[in-house]
Amino acid sequence: MNFSYKREILNQLINFFWTILCFAPVLSFWINDGINLYFYLSIVIALIFGILPEKILNRLMLSSSRKFYERFGVKFIRKFVQNGDTVKSMVNNRNRFIIKGVSQAQQYLKTIAMYERFHWVCFTFFLLTAIRCFFNGYNKLGLAISATNVLYNVSTIFLQQYNKIRIKKISSHAIRID
Repeated sequence: MNFSYKREILNQLINFFWTILCFAPVLSFWINDGINLYFYLSIVIALIFGILPEKILNRLMLSSSRKFYERFGVKFIRKFVQNGDTVKSMVNNRNRFIIKGVSQAQQYLKTIAMYERFHWVCFTFFLLTAIRCFFNGYNKLGLAISATNVLYNVSTIFLQQYNKIRIKKISSHAIRID
């Protein structure tokens, strides 16, 4: 089995696991509450983060310091995500993950921006769902959704912001050949 195929299977299994685990309480709430005006309003508000200009999303970065994010455990989180340390060690070909050149760094920054934007949308939807839970008296479910929001979205946003800092530093030190 080639490295690329094995890596993609592992990445999809990891994505499937985290998505099912973290979306389960959110889906549970909306199935019980029903698809109503609050559901649609939550979706629309969350999707606004999907269309915000990158300049605004960049203002949501909490820090420009790698150490800040490392204090929140991004190196630990990195072990359990797609293309993370676990996948790299299981594929046994770490060199395939090295960014080579400015254009590859710029392309990876676009991928990071896409992941970050997706998790901002999910974060907002999870947050609004948790608030709705608390207003409806579903406190345990609201806490579960809040916990999965931190696990699935906040940690990933932190990881993407950390990666953005690292890649920008790499690309600013790279020598342009073109």
